[in-house]
Amino acid sequence: MALSNYENMALGKFNVDYEERVNFDRMRKDKHARAIKCMEQDNLCMVATWNADNCRYLASVYLTTPNRAGEYQFVSFTRNGVASVYSGVPDEAKRRMPWLNGRVYDAFGSALKAGGRSGDHPAIVRQLKFFLRDLEEAGLKPATCDSDGKVTSLNDGYIGIDGTSMPHVYIEGLQMMGYKAVWANVTLDKARAIKTPEEVKIMRQVAANTEVAFAAIVDAIRPGIKECELVGIGLAALYAEGIDHSEDLVCMSGENTNPYNWTFTDKLIRPGDPIYVDVDAASYLGYKSCVYRTFYCGRPTDTQRKAYDTALEMLRGGCDACKVGNTNYDIMKGFKADPVKTWGRDSWYGLDPWCLAHGCGLTLHDRPFVAHSYMENGGEEIPLEPGMVLAVETFAGLPEQRTGARLEDMVLITEDGGEIISRFPIDEPLVCWRDWAANTRGIIM
Repeated sequence: MALSNYENMALGKFNVDYEERVNFDRMRKDKHARAIKCMEQDNLCMVATWNADNCRYLASVYLTTPNRAGEYQFVSFTRNGVASVYSGVPDEAKRRMPWLNGRVYDAFGSALKAGGRSGDHPAIVRQLKFFLRDLEEAGLKPATCDSDGKVTSLNDGYIGIDGTSMPHVYIEGLQMMGYKAVWANVTLDKARAIKTPEEVKIMRQVAANTEVAFAAIVDAIRPGIKECELVGIGLAALYAEGIDHSEDLVCMSGENTNPYNWTFTDKLIRPGDPIYVDVDAASYLGYKSCVYRTFYCGRPTDTQRKAYDTALEMLRGGCDACKVGNTNYDIMKGFKADPVKTWGRDSWYGLDPWCLAHGCGLTLHDRPFVAHSYMENGGEEIPLEPGMVLAVETFAGLPEQRTGARLEDMVLITEDGGEIISRFPIDEPLVCWRDWAANTRGIIM
């Protein structure tokens, strides 16, 4: 398993005139090509999406978090590559986003908030007419259907609906107008799964941001600081690096680390505590991180070290399976995890989060995904392809032990195998508060 290649890392984040870094025009074109390819595969002539991440994928528009749940903003994207943004400040958006060629319109509010519960509601009808206008201007004819929804002519394909809490209402409304619409979530999931070269550059920067957060947290770990304070320190470091949003970091310590938990509290860090931290969904240019490390407030005990080594061994097995020719199922097999031998449990019940892998990109959980339950439920077996970025994560801790260890790396699939792009030290337990650690050993088993 190769570590991140320094030759593939951009020298900096800012725009400069002396070298090319992220080429956003190229990235937009490449993402459009990915979306069009997947739309052609699924017979879609258009996708209409309210999902913030898919809006960013198709139009490079940032939807602010307060407006997302209310569905105040949305994007249409036609199969010949024309994106239109519906927002609340169209004139300003046109000025800021010239790549949309003026295709920014007033959304006239939220159909959801207007109570659009049926396909003939005025707010629903208004938005559907927007989409039909966009298709007409793009020279595309949507599939038609009868009043029962049976397709009468495929024409240029179905209208895809994505990212709304009421897709059935939009689909019903189009059917009332004589057009066939379908759910398009999977289509865009497939498009985002393989990152374009410019997206890969951003994912490297995303991984580097996690290292800044970890470094600040490691410097701060000492007896008396609280889990919530460490979260604040990590987030401050991330926002200083230019992230545009983040989930609260996972930060669990001492007895909070076993069984596995994923939150943070106001617990004080104490001598001998392990502390695991997840820099999860720290969004840089829209792209999300997911990296765990476990630290120690003082030297770990032999029992703690064994848990760490177990988590690391599983992680390496999963990462080694991240290569072309394998599938997401092979990652799960690479963990070599067994409920009894690994965790002292009778079955897989409740253990699903203890070893898994998921894609990372504009969403925290891009394709592909794999966990024990995913395989048991007959989840799709997806070949690993160059350009995929996965987060591979493991946990170790026996029931009779009071602490555990959690580890995670981000892995880029390349033609030559998997490349770990998260570089914060992991091969040995990282000891913090070293003055104390030099003279004693941890006390929590």
